This record gives sequence, structure tokens and C-alpha cells, in this order.
Amino acid sequence: TLGAQAQPVAAAGPTLIRNATVLTVTNGTLQNTDVLLRDGKIAQIGQNLSAPAGARVIDATGKYVMPGIVDPHSHMMADAINEGSLSVTAMVRMTDVLDPTEVNIYRALAGGVTTINILHGSANTIGGQNATVKLKYGAPTSEMMFDGAPPGIKFALGENVTRKNRQDVARAMGQTLRYPTTRMGQEEVLRDAFTRAQDYKLRWDDYRKRQQAGDRAAVPPRRDLELEPLVEVLEGKRLVHAHGYRADEMLMLLNVAKEFGFKIQTLQHGLEGYK
Repeated sequence: TLGAQAQPVAAAGPTLIRNATVLTVTNGTLQNTDVLLRDGKIAQIGQNLSAPAGARVIDATGKYVMPGIVDPHSHMMADAINEGSLSVTAMVRMTDVLDPTEVNIYRALAGGVTTINILHGSANTIGGQNATVKLKYGAPTSEMMFDGAPPGIKFALGENVTRKNRQDVARAMGQTLRYPTTRMGQEEVLRDAFTRAQDYKLRWDDYRKRQQAGDRAAVPPRRDLELEPLVEVLEGKRLVHAHGYRADEMLMLLNVAKEFGFKIQTLQHGLEGYK
């Protein structure tokens, strides 16, 4: 039942999985092997393990046990994917639109996916903030958030941002095209956003310095929810996950990151990454 699945794992007693084919991924395949779980964690792996008192015993003969699959780029269980109205939407958060009742959570768990990195879509040069989720079907989203996961943000490059396939249609309908419509425009958007973020950071650094010095006349800068996540990127506190396909656009992003002193955590898709 959903209620049973929503109970904390630690509340259950020990579980012994017997006689499985264990795919360790990093240590080879173990035949006819037992796995003992205590408090939701692997306590022991070996053959002919003894079942603790009150343990649930599962006969896994002919079945496989393997680590859970981590999906580093998911749009699952999100009620909205793109806030495509602006070039920079660093202020929006995937955590605000998660749907814990989506049936794909059940299907993903059935397929062995245990953890997902839910990213904003690729409509923007700088998209929204990510959500790292430990899948628990039937539980509220507050119980699914992965404790200690570093925060991230989605960037995107190339045609998804410039909307090449829609430009002619938009012009024919008399619509105003959203900037940028070229790769050179994307680079300008990035450099402009991080220039503003640097200035914003300097204003806050100056305020905190004056405050620590006892300056009672110091007035805090106005909060900017668009720039706060980008300051975290500059400080190495928020990871950049960048959608891209072509080598030239990825190189552009890496050069911009080098210029402003931050790193790109992952190049998502990266078809020409080998170049």
C-alpha cells in the first residue's frame, strides 16, 4: 500500500536477500551471494549469511541485485519544465513544482532508478535551480529531497535556446523574437549575467565588511533573486549542469567560466565533447 511505502526505511527490521546474483558494478559479479540490510543500509555481503532474529528473508535465486541507478538529467515529476519567457531565469526553482503523485516515480523505481537530478529545461541560456530527489513513491516531496546534495543550476546552449525552428514562424506571425537568437548572443547573455553577479557580490561583501567593522549606517543591498544563485556559482557553492551538443558552444561556455573564475560541473548530452 502507499501508506506502507511511505514509512521510513529505518523503521523496518533487518532484511536478508539470499542466493542472488549480485552485480557490484565496481567489484565484478558475485554468484549465489547473500546481502544483509540493517536500517536501510547494506551491513554485510557474502555467502550463507545467518538471518538475524526477526529478519525478513527474500529468496533471490535466479534474480539480480545491483546498486540503484542515478539519473543525472531528469524532468520527471515536475509540473513545469521551462520558464521560457526570459533569457536568464536563475530565480526559478524546480523544488516549487514537484508532483509526488506522478506514476512515473513508481515506474522508475520498478526499473531500478533510485535518485534523480531534476533539471530545468533548455529554453534559456541560464535556466532554473535543480532538485535532487531520492524517489519514494507515495511520500511527500519533503521526504524525497536528498539530504546534503549540492545545489545546481541548468544552463543551455545552441538551438534549444535560439529556437531556430520557430524563428521563421514567429516572424511570419509578427511576433517579437526573444533574445538571444544566435550563439554569439548566448555568450553575451552569460557574460552580462555574471558581470552583474560580480557587482552584486561586491556590494554584499562591502556591506558585510562595514557591518563587521561596527558601521551602524551600513544599509544592505536590495536582494536580487536572479543574481543570488549566480553568486553561489561564482563562490563554488552551486554546480552548473550545461546542456549542449556542439564543440564550439561548449568551448565558449568553458572559456566564459574560466574568465569569471568558476567551473562547469557537467556537460549534459555533449555529443561533440570528444572534440
